[in-house]
Amino acid sequence: MNQHSPDPPQPITSVEDALALILKSVSRQPVEDVPLSEAAGRVLAETIEATEDLWPFPRAAMDGVAVRAGDLAGASDGAPVSLEVVGAIFSGQVWTAPLAPGTAVSIATGAPVPAGADAVVPQELLLRSGNRVTITQPVERGRHVFPAGEEARADEAVLHVGTILGGGDLALIAAIGRGSVPVFRRAWVAILATGDELVPAGSSLAPGQVRESNSHALAAEVAALGAAPLRLGIAPDDLVALEEKIREGLAADALMICGGVSVGERDLVRTALCRLGVEMKFASVRMKPGSPVAFGLAGARPVFALPGTPGAARIAFEVLVRPALCAMMGRREIHREVVTATLASALRVKPGRRRFLWGRAAHGAFGIEVAPLTRQGTATLRSASEANALIVIEPGDCELPAGARVAVRLLVPTGLHGADGGGPAVLGVVGGSGSGKTTLIERLIPSLRRRGLTVAVVKHHAHMRSVDDEGTDTWRAEQAGAIETVLAGPGGAVYRRPYAGDPPVAQVLAGLRHANLVLVEGYNGSPWPKILVIREGVTHDRPEPAGPLIAVVSDGPARGAAGGGAPVFTWQDLEAVADLVVRRVASS
Repeated sequence: MNQHSPDPPQPITSVEDALALILKSVSRQPVEDVPLSEAAGRVLAETIEATEDLWPFPRAAMDGVAVRAGDLAGASDGAPVSLEVVGAIFSGQVWTAPLAPGTAVSIATGAPVPAGADAVVPQELLLRSGNRVTITQPVERGRHVFPAGEEARADEAVLHVGTILGGGDLALIAAIGRGSVPVFRRAWVAILATGDELVPAGSSLAPGQVRESNSHALAAEVAALGAAPLRLGIAPDDLVALEEKIREGLAADALMICGGVSVGERDLVRTALCRLGVEMKFASVRMKPGSPVAFGLAGARPVFALPGTPGAARIAFEVLVRPALCAMMGRREIHREVVTATLASALRVKPGRRRFLWGRAAHGAFGIEVAPLTRQGTATLRSASEANALIVIEPGDCELPAGARVAVRLLVPTGLHGADGGGPAVLGVVGGSGSGKTTLIERLIPSLRRRGLTVAVVKHHAHMRSVDDEGTDTWRAEQAGAIETVLAGPGGAVYRRPYAGDPPVAQVLAGLRHANLVLVEGYNGSPWPKILVIREGVTHDRPEPAGPLIAVVSDGPARGAAGGGAPVFTWQDLEAVADLVVRRVASS
């Protein structure tokens, strides 16, 4: 090998090829067991199963009296039922004798319901007199009682590999009796800036100097992923000094170098890497900004050489480095959420390379809208600070008018929400005809409601023509030219707006403001996250769903790539599916 110039690596022509090579080259971190007090933000390395029913006994959901529902079958205002109160149960206490017919036990919320009792009558529905209570209405079996095993059954998987552990997850792990948890070890990521022109932040500037900022930005991004940044300072444009700093960085799990990676006389990074035995895989990517980005391996350690200009360095990190670090850390989701948005203003760029533009995304009346920021240079700092999204422009596009639909990579943790968190969360349920999409929605809604969510449902109906019969009042109003009709009555209200074809789903969703979560059945090509339903013997005759896939529900074995890496659940695991959905909503 020439000791003064690196061998030219194989050219990479696309972002996809570069990222695929990087992800193929990196490995997950080793697993370590940590106490729950140190596990917040860590990534779960093994599936967690309940060792016993959670909770192990039925519990009262209200303060009141525990009763036998059969004793109250005929209760009414005209025929009240009087029961003898034979004692009281508070949290932590157990009633050892079965509840006899015609008796009741006072009970506090969370206390174990005694054997023989199968319902709780709330305090406000009781008339107490001495040791008796009078009740004037019947009660269903199971009313105001949390059943045993409501949260989880023994041996049921409650958390899956790749979960980023938050407070709710740690509470669940503690409740099933574990004091520690297996997680992937944090990756140590060394960050080195290069250039004679750089001085540390806080320094005075001599002519021609600039303050180094890249390592601060990248260290913050690394820390946000749960990895451990190690800033190595600034290396001068001197081969010996640069090699010394790089050698220090190669002791970490991954190394990022900013600057000195192009083809100028003092761009020495690739030469130094090759002299130190780093096997270079590529040295440029067909993207802008961030094209002069290089990747290599020092044994199993990934080495990224990023441009020195701040805007280009940030985008190269976002597009190529961040997914690699997420994969190393064992995260289930390694890519940012990508949605389809409407351009707020026209764009003109040079064709030929994929472009990434800083933007501000917000939830408008007709879905997500994105406005390109005015500063788009490779050295920009302001736009990188102000942006909450990256607009992705494909190589063949050069002029896009306002109103055009573009792919947008969201840079803020939005979960299922629109980019500004406004409006309800949206989750799609997709699958072949007859796979059980409606059944899944029907079974999920009660579980989601028990977890505090209010749920709305939107269903695409390919065969719907009109909900009004010819000659009805609302039909006549529509024929006369009304742009909307509302049919209101004691049972509720139905809103109708006529369209020549399918109404834009963004407009449908924009009108739903009273729910935390909208479950959308159908709309396979929509950008929001989805659950895929698979049923044995039912052909899924639609294209692969667009947008991130968060789960698969199947009545048979996992289907190869059908889930795209998403966790697979059976129909007996729907409580775990509900937990997953709630975590996604809560994380936004």
